[in-house]
Amino acid sequence: MSSTTYKLKIEDLVRGRYVRSPEGTEPSYLLTPWDQHIPRARVLGTIVDKFVRDDQGYATLRLDDGSETISLRAWREGVPELARFEVGNLIDVVGRIREFEGEVYLVPELILRVEDPNWELVRELEILRARRRALAEGVRPQPKLEAKIGPRQLQIELPPGTPEAGPTVETIEEVEAPPLPEVPDETKKRVILAIEKLDSGEGVAPTDIAVELDLHQTEVEDALRVLIVDGEIFEPRAGRFRRLG
Repeated sequence: MSSTTYKLKIEDLVRGRYVRSPEGTEPSYLLTPWDQHIPRARVLGTIVDKFVRDDQGYATLRLDDGSETISLRAWREGVPELARFEVGNLIDVVGRIREFEGEVYLVPELILRVEDPNWELVRELEILRARRRALAEGVRPQPKLEAKIGPRQLQIELPPGTPEAGPTVETIEEVEAPPLPEVPDETKKRVILAIEKLDSGEGVAPTDIAVELDLHQTEVEDALRVLIVDGEIFEPRAGRFRRLG
């Protein structure tokens, strides 16, 4: 039976945490900031980079949807499918989620070229509707997910066909993310109102909010961190913030 495919922003993949079964007895999956456990995803974006190896044994495309970028990778028989697309093409991709050396990527199962850019807006609305349902159910998006304190086994995934030179597991120590700052409710309300006022569709930079409210930028950045966790705002692209809802 095929698993459910979720329509996501690329930022949900990049900020998620890839989880492997310790003994390899269960399928791997990505835990998204919205608490979704997904083995495959569907994303829509524009190709911004392309590479095809001379021997046609490996190819990769870099996809950008305005929130983040992610690579699509293929080996051997999967290379022609990637090679037929060019930089600038808008594509809709269904792919299995994988991770190699800490980078999450997709192995495409289906790629469709999108001719009408209005489908980008449709996808945005679909994802926004799903996020609203999650918020109504009490789900709050988390910052970039990290493992708990303590050692874990880091498994390195080798591309298909790569000879194994020995063990690819090492133990590393991870540290807990710093706690959220204390931010007065009044400050959070003012930041939300400033975002609503200044946002012209591309999001608002922290410096613009600081000028609007006559606040120090560190105060604004602290408030933004808390508001993201509270599910009041989101970051459509690095350094730009929008109201959610």
